[in-house]
Amino acid sequence: MIVLCVTGSVAASESVKLARQFRREGIEVKCFMSEAACDIIHPNSMEFATGRDVVTKLTGDIEHVKYAQEDLILVAPATANTISKFANKIADNPISTLLITAFGHDTPILFVPSMHDSMLKAISSNIEKIKDEKSAFFMPPVMDEGKAKFPSKEDIVLESLRCINLVK
Repeated sequence: MIVLCVTGSVAASESVKLARQFRREGIEVKCFMSEAACDIIHPNSMEFATGRDVVTKLTGDIEHVKYAQEDLILVAPATANTISKFANKIADNPISTLLITAFGHDTPILFVPSMHDSMLKAISSNIEKIKDEKSAFFMPPVMDEGKAKFPSKEDIVLESLRCINLVK
C-alpha cells in the first residue's frame, strides 16, 4: 500500500487523479491530508479516489504509527513547509508526524515538490540535508513558468514503484 500525503499546494487538485491512477494499477492507497490541502480540495474527493477514509487529524487510532510501515510514503504535492519540517524532524501535524515515524522505521519516502521556483530555491539546503542523510527520495518537478510543477501522474507512479523496488 502507498500512503499518499497531500499538502497545501495548488497541485493538490492533481492528487485525486494520481490516487485513481494508482488504483488503476492495482495499488492500494491511503491518504493523509494537511489542513491547507483541505482548503484546496475536499477530503471527500480523496476518499472517492482511494476508496478509504482520509486522515486529516490524528486520533486514538494512532494513524501515524499504523501507516508508517507501508510500502511507500508519497508526499505529492510536497510543499516547502512539509519538506522543511521533515528536514528538521518537526512533528506538529498528521503528515509530519507520519513522516518522522516512517523515517524511524526505514520506510521509503518520496517527495514530489510543487511550488514557486523561488520557494524551491529557498529550501534547497533542506532538500540537500534530506538527500545527504539518505532519509528520502525526491522526484524532480517539471520547471515551467517560474514554477516547480507536478509531474505527470504516470511518471509519479513509475518513480514510486522504483523507490519501492530500490528499498526491498
